[in-house]
Amino acid sequence: MNKLIHALVLAVFGIACCLVWGLLTVTTHIQAGGGIPLPAFTSLCVGLRPVALALPVVAATYCLFVWIRKKDERRSWVGFFAATMCALVLVALPAVVAAYLPLVDSINHLASR
Repeated sequence: MNKLIHALVLAVFGIACCLVWGLLTVTTHIQAGGGIPLPAFTSLCVGLRPVALALPVVAATYCLFVWIRKKDERRSWVGFFAATMCALVLVALPAVVAAYLPLVDSINHLASR
């Protein structure tokens, strides 16, 4: 049961990280449409897109370690769940802000016209 829950947490974490990566990828297409350059924080977050794909790889490596080790001591899934969700919040929150900033910036440019 412990290994199954680790796999479930890994699957949800991987899907969420792929969605964050997709959000940042869609944000890059905003720049091409309006001709206004992206805000600096958005450009920084878009540049860090590979982190959203590297985190599930690290989590999968840990899950493999849990699944194949031979010791009798069991590693609780609660710590793994807490670590992955903390990492997800630390990656997703700046990504959401970075995706929102071009919208605010374009509204500000419309008001100045």
